[in-house]
Amino acid sequence: MIRSMTGYGAAEVERDGQRLSAEIRSVNHRFCEVSVRAPKVALMFEDQIRQRIQDRFSRGKFNLTISWAGAGGEGEVLKLNEGVADRYVALVKQLRERYHIAGELDLRTLAGIPDLFTWEHATVSDEEAWSMVQELVDRACENMNLMKAREGAALAADLEKRLAIVKEELVRVAQRAPLRPAEAKERMVTRIQSLLDDVEMDPIRIAQEIAMLADRLDCTEECVRLDAHLDQFKSLIDGTELAGRKLNFLLQEMNREANTIGSKANDVEIAHAVIVMKEEIERLREQVQNVE
Repeated sequence: MIRSMTGYGAAEVERDGQRLSAEIRSVNHRFCEVSVRAPKVALMFEDQIRQRIQDRFSRGKFNLTISWAGAGGEGEVLKLNEGVADRYVALVKQLRERYHIAGELDLRTLAGIPDLFTWEHATVSDEEAWSMVQELVDRACENMNLMKAREGAALAADLEKRLAIVKEELVRVAQRAPLRPAEAKERMVTRIQSLLDDVEMDPIRIAQEIAMLADRLDCTEECVRLDAHLDQFKSLIDGTELAGRKLNFLLQEMNREANTIGSKANDVEIAHAVIVMKEEIERLREQVQNVE
């Protein structure tokens, strides 16, 4: 299965007047690394949050930000101190009546009174807080996963296109390779005859040289292995497991086989095909760096 390592997700959870929101982002990384920013009321579950994300994703660098709406760093909620407000209003009214002062108490003046607003700790137990945080993280991860899956589908389409090009060039190599020993034999015999003139050639010696030459030119084994790697690559794209690491390994093997074919063939047509294969394998490698 192809899933992109880059993604973004957001979610909100609201219960009993408490509202939490989260944003999570992921970028490419060799391992699964999680960074959490949250108010202390949620940060106390940092280890559980990190483990929950790592259980869902195998690779990538994740940045999770949680905020508790209307809350301070300790998870407090800003509230109006109604007793203080009532007392101030009553005293201002009493002052106006006693000293016959004109004018009304406006909202701006009232809001500027000290201690009118206070931070109160949210009455949420640890169990309730973890339940909300857990639901929040799961929703954010699920939304991010949808984006990662969409990008993964686009990556898979590009990988399959490039894989088809490598396969096509490999077929050309496989068709051309069996002709090389016979061509090399004819060229070698022609050169020897031109050098020796009328001297009789030892047929056994010639046969040995031809056998060694044919062995050096034979890239059948490499073609078979490369074809098997291509088939396995395709099956990993279509399969259900996250395949990023395996695809990376396969690409190393594919590049090694292509290099060996190019060095053995000693043929212009095969060399051109190998160049195209190596170019596409390198493009595949670049794309696979984005695969989880």
